[in-house]
Amino acid sequence: MPSQQLNTALFKKKPLVTSCDHMDAKLRFSELRYRRLFETAKDGILILNAETGKITDANPFLKKILGYSQEDLLGKELWQIGVFKDIKDSKVAFLELQKNGYIRYKDLPLQTKDGLSVDVEFVSNVYMVDKQKVIQCNIRDISDRKKAEDIVTSKTKDLEKLAISHEKTTQAMLNVMEDLEDAKTRIEIEKVKDEAMFASMGEGLIAVDNNTKVTAVNKAAEDMLGWKMKDLIGKVITTLPLEDEEGNPIPFEKRPSSLALATGKVTNMTYFFVRKDKARFPVAVNVTPLVLGGKTIGLIETFRDITREKEIDRAKTEFVSLASHQLRTPLGIAKWYIEAIKDEGYFDKVPEIGKDYFNEVYKSNERLLALVRNLLSVSRIDQGKVKDTPKLTNIVELVGDAVKSMSIVAAKSKITIHVTIKKTIPVMSIDPLRVQEVIENLIANAIEYSNADSKIEVTINRQGEKIFIDVKDSGIGISESDKKKLFAKFFRSEKASVKNAEGSGLGLYVVKSYVEGWGGDISLISKEGKGSTFTISLPITKQENRGVRD
Repeated sequence: MPSQQLNTALFKKKPLVTSCDHMDAKLRFSELRYRRLFETAKDGILILNAETGKITDANPFLKKILGYSQEDLLGKELWQIGVFKDIKDSKVAFLELQKNGYIRYKDLPLQTKDGLSVDVEFVSNVYMVDKQKVIQCNIRDISDRKKAEDIVTSKTKDLEKLAISHEKTTQAMLNVMEDLEDAKTRIEIEKVKDEAMFASMGEGLIAVDNNTKVTAVNKAAEDMLGWKMKDLIGKVITTLPLEDEEGNPIPFEKRPSSLALATGKVTNMTYFFVRKDKARFPVAVNVTPLVLGGKTIGLIETFRDITREKEIDRAKTEFVSLASHQLRTPLGIAKWYIEAIKDEGYFDKVPEIGKDYFNEVYKSNERLLALVRNLLSVSRIDQGKVKDTPKLTNIVELVGDAVKSMSIVAAKSKITIHVTIKKTIPVMSIDPLRVQEVIENLIANAIEYSNADSKIEVTINRQGEKIFIDVKDSGIGISESDKKKLFAKFFRSEKASVKNAEGSGLGLYVVKSYVEGWGGDISLISKEGKGSTFTISLPITKQENRGVRD
């Protein structure tokens, strides 16, 4: 078949041969799509007549690789254009291709029109088009990869020679290692970009450059957001609205992508994406920077729809809240009756064993009430329903009241609590009841995990525009592994469970949530067997107008 006819068979619209118009339309669409892929492919492609070995078509990218235009190639055999240096071997390979229908060279040196050598991966196969055999050759330039591999190989050999012969200067060794690291980094960046951009993922994926402009969007992201990739490419990431729980837009500088670009660190956050149709859905966002030479050159942002997780969490929180409210009333009534009975004169006549039983009932009821209070606090925190009632508060007096109430509990274990005020502490605007709850929680924690006949030190200090409150004990301490999980809900370390089996694991979660809600922070210094020091810092509000000090 002449070359022009073969090209027509491959790419041109075929005449109507059936009354099935929709099949003809599908065929035309398929041919058009193939032609566009052929012309835009980033690999060189040659189409050959399988019988004669002559070139019938070549895509534009081939000129970029070899320098030959379509006019240079059409109607010629491969070995006629000087691409293959060894004509004899090329003809043998062609015969093998005709026989087996497939041939591949992972690393084949070809000669460009200018006489230069270029390393390529060469894959060729035979298939039928309109009862005629056609050969398609795919040619991929692997020069950059070869150069990187050669650099790695070269530098590795240099290191081996240095090790075998004798040590060179430290600077020379560093230079070699830097070259190796640069070569390795180039290879790894290409690998990371390829895998991240083109791998099929169930999670939504958006790639952006260092100007936060979108460079790629995967199918999952298109489905979740309602946008097509073509609508987003080249647009800044803020094209996709991101909101908080209340529906407020997230400022550009606080978006996960902006934070990751600024810090060069992986960023994880939970927000709400707004679809193209204006519907909102919650997402867990992970942004990973692409870092080269200490500089962030782009980002890979992945996200997943957590609507179901949110619904489950909400249901659990509402259940805990409902159950806690229902429990608090009967427990409160029980407490009132128990205290009323203890106040009656005839209680003194109860046998000692009866009093012991009664006291155990009272203690158990108190523990349940404390647990219910913590569960209600956690429920309010998780639902964002914590009511903050700030008023001008004397922190020194408030801490003193907390220490006084907790000293009764501490005395039972022969533990003393000592308060130190290092600087003048101003009156500040804050919710006094919740601050007292925070201090009592920390002191209660220290009492529970301290040894008898020990001391707890509470220190109040001021540094700049912040107040610091330390609660230090000499108890069992906390391991490094447990420190990472200490402020999580319901977490209790193994040693803590042995020391006090009745704790709920909620107190520190409540403390951290309250303190951070005030714009403060909580930190910990601890060593196993040496005790722990919890420090909370609180910003001094503008309402301060006088100082107080013991």
